[in-house]
Amino acid sequence: FLKAGVAISCAKGMKPGTPNQDNFFVTDCGNFLLCCVADGHGSSGHWVSHWTCKFVLRMMLEQMEKAKSLPTTKAMMEIFEKVHKEVIRTANSEKFEVGLSGTTLSVAVIDREKRKILLAWAGDSRCVLGRPVKKGVISRLASGPSGKSDYVGGSADHKPNDPKERRRVEEQGGEVLLLPGDVPHRVFAKGKEIPGLAMSRSIGDLAGHKAGIIHQPGIEWLDFQKDDLLLCCSDGVWEFLSNVEALNIVSQVGKKNAADGVQKLSAESRRLWLAEADDCCDDITVIAVWLS
Repeated sequence: FLKAGVAISCAKGMKPGTPNQDNFFVTDCGNFLLCCVADGHGSSGHWVSHWTCKFVLRMMLEQMEKAKSLPTTKAMMEIFEKVHKEVIRTANSEKFEVGLSGTTLSVAVIDREKRKILLAWAGDSRCVLGRPVKKGVISRLASGPSGKSDYVGGSADHKPNDPKERRRVEEQGGEVLLLPGDVPHRVFAKGKEIPGLAMSRSIGDLAGHKAGIIHQPGIEWLDFQKDDLLLCCSDGVWEFLSNVEALNIVSQVGKKNAADGVQKLSAESRRLWLAEADDCCDDITVIAVWLS
């Protein structure tokens, strides 16, 4: 993978009583490269993210083998629907908890020949595309559908305080609250103390699905150029770093030292977590893809 410009780091944080609940995959299929990050939460979040990655990889490979092309928007919507249902079915058979356990799911599919990227995501594991304007420096990043035509960005986090997401949650019987002393807005069933999710879309989370959480993905199509840099990371990175800051940390190390770049971004993310609270750090996953 390093020869192909791909580097990965996945590190356990300091969440008490749980293993590393991040999962990921990177799969090289000739003209196509598939990347995925799933950030689990709840008592069985590691199992939800584990099975989510297994199911989405299998379904995407089957779909792409049949179509011989990038999945369509419709196909990706169907895959997320099937993945959610398969995770629930597996939880019932394998006896792990999905009422208050779930995962983000972010997928990037790269078509090297057509220089296209398909992003599909539910939650806040973010994928961003950067374009160095000079060696080692990325000056700006447009995110989501408002991206500039000459410099496209990536996914937009599904957060409860986003007006559209909040409206859906409230219409479906949930409420969005910012609790005293807390940082993120959270989704609750109206008048209850659960689920308390800091995202508005996820796989699993059956209690949340009764309060307006959905698993349907956001979709974004990007064009890339030679030497662009794609980052797919869990929110352990994005909690304290902006898109441009994260891209610059990896970009300044360079493609030849791609493994050092992802380690440097992971280490800086961890440092910022511990600077905020010396006993708190989320799991941190970084996938960096130098495009050519």
